Amino acid sequence: MAKGKRQNPIKGLFCGIVAGAVASAAMDQYWNLVGNIPGDRPEQKPKKGDNQQKDEPSTQIIADKVSKAVSGKEVPKKDKAAAGVGVHYLTGVTFGALFGIVAALRPRTGLFAGLFYGVLIWLFLDEMMLRALNIAPDPRKVPAEKHVEALGAHLVYGSATAIVAKLLLR
Repeated sequence: MAKGKRQNPIKGLFCGIVAGAVASAAMDQYWNLVGNIPGDRPEQKPKKGDNQQKDEPSTQIIADKVSKAVSGKEVPKKDKAAAGVGVHYLTGVTFGALFGIVAALRPRTGLFAGLFYGVLIWLFLDEMMLRALNIAPDPRKVPAEKHVEALGAHLVYGSATAIVAKLLLR
């Protein structure tokens, strides 16, 4: 590929899907390194005392909501952990696909853009959207180091997405 040449966005989509899956796995490894269990991070727990939510990771709550909308039933208890992991990876490949499309159309999109993308996902999805949907706790009740850990996870995700997408787009 010639430097700076735009590519087919469909190729970018598929490269981004792979990149998002790899980046989601890298994010899980980050959580293992900081001592948390993937899919059960304290900053994503629902608010205590909220009668409408359960004390489960946000990914499992989202899986329940989707399952209920599709089948009318929540995810069976024995399948909740797997469903939560599925939501995590589906989210990762979706955001990876979006990055891949942009990287195909804007060839100079690189590591800095990936880091910025990770920050945006952390800010808007993790810090704002989950709280707005009453799935995660009030950010003021979460210790500052947990916010920093979550930001670190999303920086890992964004950088891994950018690196893998750019390698695949070569």
